[in-house]
Amino acid sequence: MVEEAFEYVAEQTKNDKYDAIIGFSQGGTLATALALSGVLPDVRAILTAGAPHIPEAFEVAKKMAESQTDWSVETGRDIPKFHLAGETDAMVSLDWTRELVESGGNGEFIVHEQGHLFPTRSARVKEMLDFLGGELLDK
Repeated sequence: MVEEAFEYVAEQTKNDKYDAIIGFSQGGTLATALALSGVLPDVRAILTAGAPHIPEAFEVAKKMAESQTDWSVETGRDIPKFHLAGETDAMVSLDWTRELVESGGNGEFIVHEQGHLFPTRSARVKEMLDFLGGELLDK
């Protein structure tokens, strides 16, 4: 099922260029793994919230990266990532997201005081916007 998700994203985005991927929950897992896979080589930033580590996603990413001549998992690990996890998230534990951060490489890990969501408090929203602006503007 994970490999099909990668293939679907690759097919749907093959004629487009993306600067960043924003993913929530399993979408955040997919976003992080996609960065490693090289499917979206122009991506310069990943932002996730409530994203668990799912080993199969990283196995597929590695396999896809190895099938390309101009990409490696390490190239994808170098892409800046900003991961948020909710202190009161009953669906995805902080440890699962920590594992995602470790597997994805070059990631900042922020714990917010809310649950399974992108935080909505202004200070956290500013952190997310600052991250994206810092990685995408004037580069």
